[in-house]
Amino acid sequence: MKVAEKDLSDKSEISGRDILKAGLRHEPSANQPAFDCSEGFVKSGAARFGNALENHPKIIAIIQWSMVLVYFSLLFIPVWIAEPETGLTARLLFWGIGWPLIVLGMMLFGRFWCGIFCPDGTLTEFVSEYGKKRSIPRWIRWKGWPCTVLVGTTLYGQMTGFYEYFPATLVLLGIPTCLALLTGYLYGNGKRVWCMYLCPGNGFFGLLAKLSFFHFRVDREKWKNFTGTVKRINCAPLINIRQMTSTSACHACGRCSGYRNAVEFAARSPIQEIISANPRAITGSELFLLVWGITGICTMSLAWHTSRLYRWFIDWITAIGMPMHLNLPWWLADSPVSFYRLFFIVITGTLLGLFVYVFLRMAGKLAGDTILWRQLAYCLIPLIGWSIFLGLCRIGFSIWQEYGVSLAWATPFEAVILIQATAVSCWLGRKTVMQRVSPARFASLLLYCMPIALLDFLWTF
Repeated sequence: MKVAEKDLSDKSEISGRDILKAGLRHEPSANQPAFDCSEGFVKSGAARFGNALENHPKIIAIIQWSMVLVYFSLLFIPVWIAEPETGLTARLLFWGIGWPLIVLGMMLFGRFWCGIFCPDGTLTEFVSEYGKKRSIPRWIRWKGWPCTVLVGTTLYGQMTGFYEYFPATLVLLGIPTCLALLTGYLYGNGKRVWCMYLCPGNGFFGLLAKLSFFHFRVDREKWKNFTGTVKRINCAPLINIRQMTSTSACHACGRCSGYRNAVEFAARSPIQEIISANPRAITGSELFLLVWGITGICTMSLAWHTSRLYRWFIDWITAIGMPMHLNLPWWLADSPVSFYRLFFIVITGTLLGLFVYVFLRMAGKLAGDTILWRQLAYCLIPLIGWSIFLGLCRIGFSIWQEYGVSLAWATPFEAVILIQATAVSCWLGRKTVMQRVSPARFASLLLYCMPIALLDFLWTF
């Protein structure tokens, strides 16, 4: 299997003049971000940090394998020591602290969790070095896996009550770990094939990382003019480093820092990727994941806990005499209402995704640009990402309450999260739509704001 950063010819690069000739909106180049905040202390500090990641692989390895040890300890100790307090502690570390921090870290710093801390990534890469080393088959490269595995994992977790019953947590997290080991054993040669294609969080993390304040910046002029000895680097997610302009696929492991004197860890504007996105480059599978998988299914999977609509739904199915005596194994359902809960999440999540899609398409059409809705979908990422963070925090709050922790600050905290996320998504929509001031564009902006209003309503109603 070929593993290399291909030095594609300069002819494959598209200049800003070519973009304008093609009728597309102008995008800042990779070397000229829309807003460069990497000056002075921040610039030098970020660059030194990136170089430190590259220069100290043994320390990184110690961190990675320590995380593997902690992960397996949290998975199996509560099973061996079947005490309620032990399981509660593991649940707290996974859902009350771990996952909220992972999502927050993706939006602030990029995919450092994937490259440095994720135990599944460490294991699949390690096993891949000693496994069968087969080439990656076409079925693994299917573009629909990010949405399929994310939705499947989310719905299964909702069926089993993963955040309340620790054995369900063990199954929910253990199955992906086993599959990561199997994938690493069969495919790749020291690469993270599981992380690139089959990880349930891959597509979701890639979208959140677009909001990060830092990235590994590639200077193509320095790359082209480099005359020294080219060192060999192992890019585990198989990125074409020379052409890298996005943080979505980069695992931020730092192995390429300083490569050809052209790759540098640097600060950037967190809106850079969204504002400069080329709508034609946004794929249908990515949009389906964002609009249906994350905005629809994942949002409703977290919002139903405090939703009055869900309580009305359960009261309704009880009133009409639906059977409530189902008694299934714990690894299939945590309660007799699990199937009704699943039905509620799928239906309301699909309707939510459809609502968002229709209004985005209408906004683009009214603005006179049939592909504008794709970039408008990107503009929703701040609100969607912070909403998912809020939903995970609510799970954590319920666990903290079992420890007797006062959460009087939780409501103001949630309000601040929603207000700032809503403001950013609205501002991005205005920047995208109001490139020309006209009544049609203003009406288009109002249509774009409708999904934002609905999402805010769902998290507060």
